[in-house]
Amino acid sequence: MRATWLPLSWCLLLTILLVAVPVHLGAQESDGSTSSDSPYVIEYPDEIPPPMPMADEGIYDILNILLLGSDTENPRNAGRTDVLLIASINRTTNTVSFLSLPRDLYVYIPGERVYRINSAYGFGQRRDGGGAELISETIRYNLGIEIDYYARVDFGEFRTIIDALGGVDITVDCLIEDWKLKDPDADPSVEENWEIFTLPVGLYHMDGELALWYARSRRTTSDFDRGRRHQALLRAIWRRVRELGLIQQAAELWAQVSSIVETDIDVQDVIGLLPLAASLDNYHLRSFVFRQNQEVTGWVSPEGSSVLVPNRELIASLIEALYLPSPIRTLVEETPRVLIVNASGYRALALVAADRLAWEGYSVTISSEMIPYQDRTNLTDLTGRTKGNMVRTLQSVLRLDEGQMEFAPDGERQYDYILTLGADFSACGR
Repeated sequence: MRATWLPLSWCLLLTILLVAVPVHLGAQESDGSTSSDSPYVIEYPDEIPPPMPMADEGIYDILNILLLGSDTENPRNAGRTDVLLIASINRTTNTVSFLSLPRDLYVYIPGERVYRINSAYGFGQRRDGGGAELISETIRYNLGIEIDYYARVDFGEFRTIIDALGGVDITVDCLIEDWKLKDPDADPSVEENWEIFTLPVGLYHMDGELALWYARSRRTTSDFDRGRRHQALLRAIWRRVRELGLIQQAAELWAQVSSIVETDIDVQDVIGLLPLAASLDNYHLRSFVFRQNQEVTGWVSPEGSSVLVPNRELIASLIEALYLPSPIRTLVEETPRVLIVNASGYRALALVAADRLAWEGYSVTISSEMIPYQDRTNLTDLTGRTKGNMVRTLQSVLRLDEGQMEFAPDGERQYDYILTLGADFSACGR
């Protein structure tokens, strides 16, 4: 019984809070300059900083929900929260922004010390307020974000969720290689039970075991890419939940959710969010991630650990952007339209490209036209625009050089850009 309603109930929570979101890589650029009396200046990464000024929510009615995934299957061990995601819901504009926090973010944990953010929950379990209170306080102190609610699930339950849904479809745009158990039931303490597993670029139907491996892999990727893959999995869960029509059952099943998933969200809050969850689309949804050498910088702590030191000024700018609705997605018709024509000889590559562009906020159509194979990818710009043209952004996202660009203005165009995929196509999103 538990294996059926627990996963579906948890998915209901995800449908309310999480959606298919195009990634916006950070906030507006800054020259990184600060004054000596700035509250953002920290001389040494391991010194206790002053509290970050609280982000200004302005005229908006903002609801921030923290989603946590713990690296444990032991109910007696809080583990580390290796998945930290903030869903910022703007109930004034009916928009949602999504922020992934890297697990190695080096921050002050109030009452403890400067340490990795993924340890805050475990430290809090030793206190009266518990782990959720301390990690929320940690985020408030270091990021200036007020957390209103939280929800936490461990990785064992995550596997069960995916399997109960019958698996999920994921497009992989970067080859991933990491150690994996040969048999999910094998003893992980035995070295011979492990093997190097490779997941090439393509489309995959993932069960719970593979989805968890995909979410946790770090050998050939980074903390930043992990955050993006966590969001990709949530998008896949969202699509599957919508297919099953689970959102209509949220209020009825909430008692089951709250009895298993650790959360302080009550049924009245759920009911209040259902209209927004049912009406959201890609044009009113955004996602943010920290960027290496911008919002965060790599550093080795006094203990010898590799950590990510926050640039507090740039993070403040990112949080400010997090709260604002995106003007480009206010009207659907303003969204750039891209037609994908597949000449690569690999059918799944069109789906990979489409997912990559949808992630960036483009409206994408895959052509059913069959055209001859070609080695080289090219992008045709039909807009004829000089101002407001997003062709350079597309060129960067798709990693195309000038020789792969073509300009053919068409006043009667149905699409703004045509992407013709060749066998050389690669748009690895790291």
